[in-house]
Amino acid sequence: MKTLIQVYREGKWYVAVDLVTNVADQGKTEGDALYNLKKGLEEHYKLLMAHALKNRKTAFLDLEVERYVQTPSPVC
Repeated sequence: MKTLIQVYREGKWYVAVDLVTNVADQGKTEGDALYNLKKGLEEHYKLLMAHALKNRKTAFLDLEVERYVQTPSPVC
């Protein structure tokens, strides 16, 4: 699954924010912030699925939004 994130430095910390869910995490390095965000997003989606109504269909919708992002390559 791909998601849209921003990473920036705030003081001595790097902050990584998922722009879709607004889930954020931090780390001492950019890599640490991304790693922590990934763990947080996995937990976020795990909780969403645990609370989703079981009698309704759940599926993925694949969208191509890369052309709107002004960055040369994916972060991870």
